[in-house]
Formats: sequence, C-alpha cells, structure tokens
Amino acid sequence: MRGTPRNDAPGHRPISTTPPKPRPEAEQPERVSKSRYVKPKVLMGEVTAPRGLEIGRQRDAFRAFMIARHLRPSEWARAAGIPAGEILGFLTGKTRTIAPASLEKLARAANCSPEDFFH
Repeated sequence: MRGTPRNDAPGHRPISTTPPKPRPEAEQPERVSKSRYVKPKVLMGEVTAPRGLEIGRQRDAFRAFMIARHLRPSEWARAAGIPAGEILGFLTGKTRTIAPASLEKLARAANCSPEDFFH
C-alpha cells in the first residue's frame, strides 16, 4: 500500500511516461601515449633535482657499506638501539636522510665513523 492510511493521496508523484533526456558523454582527453599504463611519477624529485642525485649516491654508498660488512638492517638497528624503519625507509627511498644521532649509534654498533657510510 502506498501513502498513509489516513490520506487517500498516493505518497509519490505519478510516474512519467516520457523517457529521461540522455546525458552527454564526458569528453576523454586526447591520449599522448598509445600505452594503456599510467606514466610513473617521479619519486621525491630524485630524477630531476641535483640534490636528489646526491641523495641517491649516498643511498647507494650506504647500501654498499652494508653489503661489504654483511649487515642486515633489522639486526644492525637492534644492535644500535634505533628503529629498523629508519634504515629501511632510507634504503627504499621513503625518507631522504637518517638522523645524525641515529648515524652515530649505527657507527658505534659497526665500529666505524659515520663518514665511512657514504664513501
């Protein structure tokens, strides 16, 4: 039953017999590339900014230091008393630097100086 029992009028308007007007299709922007995949974005300006290139070199040198000394990020961080996320974030590019205090602790745990990480 439609409407309310006290009122005989229906609870809605009469149904229209005319079809609704079609909406215009949204225009798609013209594609520059023929590829169906999205173009990758630049991560933290590392490709375009000169400072980004320097950070990339530091990251590579830090990784080479770890490989040469057979250091694993989680074990090394635990020995230094810092969160492993600091090392992992730097190695993956999520963070641009490691805090100087954390570098000091890592150097103490590896028996070297912080400058040795980036040479």
